[in-house]
Amino acid sequence: MFSSLSAAANKIAVCNSCSDQQIQNKAIQYAPNGGIVHVLDFTGNKIKAYEMVREEGLLMYWPTAVQNSVKTGWEHAKEARNIFLDLGNGQVNYDHLRPYLGSYSDIKSAHTVAKSPYEKNAVKEALSEYFSNTIAGSVTSAIVLIGKETVGKALPVNMDIIVKFPSDGTIYKFTFKGLVISSDGKVSVTFEPVSYTGRDAGITLSEGSYSGYRASGPDDALQRILQHMIASGVKVTIGDTIYRGGNVAVTRVICSNEPAKGCVAAE
Repeated sequence: MFSSLSAAANKIAVCNSCSDQQIQNKAIQYAPNGGIVHVLDFTGNKIKAYEMVREEGLLMYWPTAVQNSVKTGWEHAKEARNIFLDLGNGQVNYDHLRPYLGSYSDIKSAHTVAKSPYEKNAVKEALSEYFSNTIAGSVTSAIVLIGKETVGKALPVNMDIIVKFPSDGTIYKFTFKGLVISSDGKVSVTFEPVSYTGRDAGITLSEGSYSGYRASGPDDALQRILQHMIASGVKVTIGDTIYRGGNVAVTRVICSNEPAKGCVAAE
């Protein structure tokens, strides 16, 4: 759907965090039979163009002017990259995602996200909308001028985004996977949840069943873990007493590999 005269007339390469020599080598690699190559370095904030001519088996090349359309596309892609990095900044407050969560806007903790594929998917889709709505304009403009593949290399693929739940301080991690362009031209970014990255005060949260689960750490975090265990129907005992809720001081939780035996919390 997206096309570009500049992208069609020239070859465009990306060489992030490259030296001038590496950028030159990349240009030669992209046009071994001649032509004009633009080499973009998004992380190093550089853009260079070379003209290549092959005659009698020899390749000659020299710097040439950067075309305005390519420079404009590069600038739009850089803008999208910077917005993306600023939005993520390593962490996104769950409250910022609420407008995009629909019926899942009442999620309160990474404890439930860790155990629910439906909540994981809801947060994943909310992250996509949150980021897409902000960078879509810059990304679309950049794709028209320099192409989707080039723009994709501007964005920090596999960058981890931590979603923090302010109600209890728990977190869950998602990874940015790339750009998607729908048949009607809508641009969106995609995320995937990273299994076993739920944390409560540094304690790894259980995914699915609590079978074989073990936890030790701060008392308040263990207290929340116990609450989520009994909410999930898990039998928890402290000494000879079945735990049914309320505040208790424990130092560790150990669960049997046999679900029917439940978990034991030690004071």
